[in-house]
Amino acid sequence: MGGQAEPTTLLRKDSAKYEIEGDGSRASDEELGGEQAPKLIKNGQVQVAVDAYAPFQRALGGWLEERGGYISDTTLSHYEGEVSWASLTVRVPADRFDTLVGWTEERVQVESLDINTQDVTAEWVDVQARIDNGRRAETRLQELLATETASLSDVLEVERELARVRGEIESAEGRMRVLSDLVGYATLSLEVRVNQVYTPTSRPGFVTEASQVFGNSVDTLGEAGRALALLTVAASPWLGPPFLLVMMGGLILRRRSRRRRSARVA
Repeated sequence: MGGQAEPTTLLRKDSAKYEIEGDGSRASDEELGGEQAPKLIKNGQVQVAVDAYAPFQRALGGWLEERGGYISDTTLSHYEGEVSWASLTVRVPADRFDTLVGWTEERVQVESLDINTQDVTAEWVDVQARIDNGRRAETRLQELLATETASLSDVLEVERELARVRGEIESAEGRMRVLSDLVGYATLSLEVRVNQVYTPTSRPGFVTEASQVFGNSVDTLGEAGRALALLTVAASPWLGPPFLLVMMGGLILRRRSRRRRSARVA
């Protein structure tokens, strides 16, 4: 065994190791220099005033449904003596964003409007390169495990490297999903002020309240009488025999009293 060659190291510095470490975080010059459509994230904040909230909300919901958009969050608040407010977060396909802004300006009174666009093309290319490079490194590591003969320590080292590469791929893919959602769907935050002041339902007058209280009392009294009558009916079978005994005892006492008075007179 002494003359046997040492096991081949799977992570050789002259091949896989340097290639794997060189892959990952930066896009190549060829990738950066190639044709790449701009990746833009569009966001906007708009404050509007409406005469009534419900009609505006229905119109907006119908417009979005026809164009593949949706309202992701809604908050509606009422305060006595103050104007009602609604906060809406609207998501719409990026190519319909400008149309949505135009529709809003035509439909309601716009009090303020702020639109911003963020160019994430460079990050998009970089993240995609990390995914591609990571997958190539994963493939090479799997091939090394399948074809090379090495010691157990070398195999474990490759498996650890494979786990690390897969973790980086998953992280990059997660970021790509976020970017895809932000680029594909623009976000418009709507602050809606309702011109009509919110007024809670008024209290009924004294006569109305008194009539309601009297009616409730009559109903309660009727229920109590009904319950008492039912109780009497339910107890009558149990009260019948004692009542008859009392009546018979009274008759007997009356007869004896009459006999005594008759005897005294005689």
